[in-house]
Amino acid sequence: MNRADSISTISQEAFRILDEPGAGILVLDREMQVFWANAFAMDILSLREEEILGFDARRILDARLAPLLQERDAARRLLATMNNGTEMSGLDLSVQDSRGEERRIVYSSRKIERGVFAGMWVLCMRDVTDRRPANEGLLSSNRQLLVLNQIMGVSASSLSLDELLEASLTKTLDLLGFDLGLTYLLNPERTMALTRYHRGAPENYLARNRAIKVHHWPWNFVFVAGQPRYLEMQGEGGTIEEEILASLGVSTLACIPILAESVVVGALFLGSRQVEGFRDEERRLLEAIGQEIGSGVLRSMLHKRLEAAHRETNLYLDVMTHDIKNAENVANLYCDLLLDMLEGDAAQYARKLKGSIRKSSGILQNVSTIRRIHQEPPDLKPLHLGRVIRGGIERTPEATVSFDGTAAEIWADDLLPEVFTNLIGNAVKFGGPDAGIAIRVEDCLEEEHAVVVTVEDTGPGIPDEMKETIFDRFRQGGSRGCGEGLGLYIVGMLVERYGGRIWVEDRVEGRPDLGASFKFTLREVVHGGADEYEE
Repeated sequence: MNRADSISTISQEAFRILDEPGAGILVLDREMQVFWANAFAMDILSLREEEILGFDARRILDARLAPLLQERDAARRLLATMNNGTEMSGLDLSVQDSRGEERRIVYSSRKIERGVFAGMWVLCMRDVTDRRPANEGLLSSNRQLLVLNQIMGVSASSLSLDELLEASLTKTLDLLGFDLGLTYLLNPERTMALTRYHRGAPENYLARNRAIKVHHWPWNFVFVAGQPRYLEMQGEGGTIEEEILASLGVSTLACIPILAESVVVGALFLGSRQVEGFRDEERRLLEAIGQEIGSGVLRSMLHKRLEAAHRETNLYLDVMTHDIKNAENVANLYCDLLLDMLEGDAAQYARKLKGSIRKSSGILQNVSTIRRIHQEPPDLKPLHLGRVIRGGIERTPEATVSFDGTAAEIWADDLLPEVFTNLIGNAVKFGGPDAGIAIRVEDCLEEEHAVVVTVEDTGPGIPDEMKETIFDRFRQGGSRGCGEGLGLYIVGMLVERYGGRIWVEDRVEGRPDLGASFKFTLREVVHGGADEYEE
């Protein structure tokens, strides 16, 4: 036996271990000629042993891939990578078997590194034809999810109705490859569907169908019953459906209702010149898109209603505030006249009346401040803290307040005086005019570039169980002296607006009955630093 015959015999035994069901194996020599092949590979390639052994693998694959020209280049790249010494796996191509049927084959290659066959290649061809439909279904599902996610993104990011309808129509056409599209919305009377956006629709169609009577057939299926309608060329001619398709210049048209909480608000029309019919999964995707656009329409409608209600509420508040202030000014004037004229109990009643008017004015001021906090974004600028505090003291002349002054500048806006007006007013309200009030400003030891402001009083104090919720307007307490009105709620919101924090302690530690100490931090202006205010 010569060396060649010896190698051939060895190869038969050595390569037999590569044989496995459902896999075609080709062993290629260093010249890319077929050195060994198993039975399954010969069946896939429709060749006998004498037609494959010793022949160039490139010519063999070219011949078998000839009917599928798009696969040729990929097969050649596979063999080229093997020539370059690079292994490959997972290349999915088609071949035709001995019965003329197309089969999907996944190719992989591996180079033999050691032994007498070093430098040769093993080309494996795995038949995945039976698994292909499941894979295609998976790919189709993934694509549908991708399309639907992008439509959902458009729907969620569009605030205005016009923006939503235009963007969703454009995105649907681009993602699904339709040739034309129209978006209709029902009029308030729900008798007509009006064109809001269109792309690719012929002018002669638009001239007659910018407005559709929704009770006419076949549109009543879509706009009244809320059922999708798919129009397809049947070849019969003369039907209303085929006239609609002809007027649009398409072979298929999907008419998808836009549903907002099961109520039809419009429809999405999508037409194609190439597609001859819609598969079930395509119909499900289109109907899901219609529902998602409907959800966006509902959000847009609710947003518009909310804006209208907000404007109406603000109008009522403006009218009420203006008229009540005018009434209070007149009532104050008459109270002052009465106080000049009356004595004794009558004068005392007039003073109480004036106090009630002042309380009403305070409530209006608090409501106005809360509106500004919610409506106006913070416009922080450097403010001289000492001047703001002294202004708050002057606005409450009946209070006795101790304040030594401060040179600190802090970041705040023109609502800052409300903090001190409310804290001083709260101390007077619960401690009486004889309550001692002291205000101090100190450097904050826990935060850099911050000050701690303390407003303390000798009033009845705040029980320990109320200290955590004192600035929450919606948790009322029954203890006298808790002071949980709008004033402290506003103070908490403003300190948070300025980037600080607020809390309450006992004026004398462990003795809540000896008065309260309100403390809050404010950010200090550092001249020449990174946070210096610029005009």
